[in-house]
Amino acid sequence: MTRLAGPAGRSTERPGPQPVLTDGVVLLRTHNDADLDAVVTACSDPLTQRWTSVPAPYRHEDAESFVCEFAPAQWRTGAGLVWAFCGTDDAYAGAMDLRLSRTDPGRANVGFHCSPWARGRGWTAAALRLACRWGFDTLGLARIEWYAYAGNEASRRVAEKAGFVFEGIQRSRLLQRGERRDAWVASLLPGDLDSAPH
Repeated sequence: MTRLAGPAGRSTERPGPQPVLTDGVVLLRTHNDADLDAVVTACSDPLTQRWTSVPAPYRHEDAESFVCEFAPAQWRTGAGLVWAFCGTDDAYAGAMDLRLSRTDPGRANVGFHCSPWARGRGWTAAALRLACRWGFDTLGLARIEWYAYAGNEASRRVAEKAGFVFEGIQRSRLLQRGERRDAWVASLLPGDLDSAPH
């Protein structure tokens, strides 16, 4: 079993590289230098800027920091995992984060963005299901949470397609570039994946 680090008692041992996941349609893999330009394009998209906390404007050095420093550090330190997801051609289609709770070893939350060209294909929901299944089966998670700025209908559709159950709104829950915003919250339990519409 892969065990990740954390103050809640997770081991710091690493059995090997970050796992690569696939369902035959989408692939979750580590980021690499070839993704840099695609990350800049995806994170410069107006919808990505509106609904995430990525820097605005998004520059090449932001992509380098994300791909070369932040993403690998999540696995190395046990804070979580950051995957690039793509179709069968390995072209960067977006990012999928599984962030582990610092205080509760059974809980995590997810974050994602999808490149404009890859939207509407069902890939983000498929990537989300893969990441959550791995979290439940390999890490023994009991609950995975999704948060989005209130009004982000596209992200909510992805989460619900993956099986997340909407729980409500939390006022001033999230911070975006210095401004507090209301958040939608939903959760996924292990049994929810099996009943999710595909």
